Amino acid sequence: MKRWTLLEKILLGAFLFWFTCGLIFTLGRIGPATIAAWPLPAWLHAFVALCVRTGDPLLILLAFANTHLLAARQWGAAAARRWALFVILLSLAVETLGAMTGFPFGAYAYTDRFGPVLGVVPLAIPLAWHVVLTNALFLVRGVAPHLPRWGEALAAGFVATLYDALLEPFATSVKSYWHWRDGSVPLQNYVAWLVVSTLLIHTFAPTVAGRADRDPRPALILGLTGVLFVAGIYSIS
Repeated sequence: MKRWTLLEKILLGAFLFWFTCGLIFTLGRIGPATIAAWPLPAWLHAFVALCVRTGDPLLILLAFANTHLLAARQWGAAAARRWALFVILLSLAVETLGAMTGFPFGAYAYTDRFGPVLGVVPLAIPLAWHVVLTNALFLVRGVAPHLPRWGEALAAGFVATLYDALLEPFATSVKSYWHWRDGSVPLQNYVAWLVVSTLLIHTFAPTVAGRADRDPRPALILGLTGVLFVAGIYSIS
């Protein structure tokens, strides 16, 4: 496997640094009210408060950048760009449909706490779809490299669905990034995640011939963000 480029090293370092900051702030229950009591200059107060407000979208952006560079290394730049374009546009369309109609995930609505919004969907959401689906696929190909096309798509879709199950209580109960109409996550949401993820991967991911070299980034990105979710849930328990 080729050595990592300087950009890859910098972006992974930035992701790890920002994750560490997020974990400390989450476990320490440090929010804007806490920061306001710190003896800091006004400009530094404003900067830290901005970081707290935009911490999760920025972490997703860093995860996306790392994931895209990994995909370009594994599949080539052109294939990685096509895959990213398909996932971002189609997930944005599905999320827009879901937020407006309740299909296919169930009735929910996004709040204004998750960064800039395009229509009714935060821009971080389609980037998160790319992060989850791409890394889930690389994990599956790393562990079971000889699965047939439908098999790997279904396995990666299952990994993505499990990840969403871990994300939901963090995003709704801890951060209030979106709310379900009935107050709880419907089973329909997880069925839709499995179906949509599987179809996207089977239809648009570079083929089985593009096997993934072993790389720590898929496990790091999904694993560490999962740790952050658990820490957030623990912080309010």
